[in-house]
Amino acid sequence: MISGPAAQIDLDLYLPRTPFLSGPDTARIMGFPSTDALYKARQSGRLPIDLFRLPGRRGWFAATPAVKAWLEASLAPNKHISAAHLGGDANE
Repeated sequence: MISGPAAQIDLDLYLPRTPFLSGPDTARIMGFPSTDALYKARQSGRLPIDLFRLPGRRGWFAATPAVKAWLEASLAPNKHISAAHLGGDANE
C-alpha cells in the first residue's frame, strides 16, 4: 500500500485545464460506460453534479471544478490507495 504524500492523487494531472467538460469527457471521467448512460443518470436525478448547455454548442457540459470535487469526495474514504489501483505494481 502507498502511504504518505504518494497516496494523494493530484487530480489536476488527469483533468483538462478547461472551465468545462464535454458530455463524453464527463462520462469517461465519472466512469459511465457511455454518454447515454450519463444522460440517463441526469434525467433520473442520480447524477451527483449538474450538467448544462452552452449557447451555440451541441450537447451537455459539466463544470470541471464540480467533477473534480466529486472525484475528491469519492476518493476521500480511501485513505490508502494501492499501486494496483494506480496501474502500478503493488510491491513498489
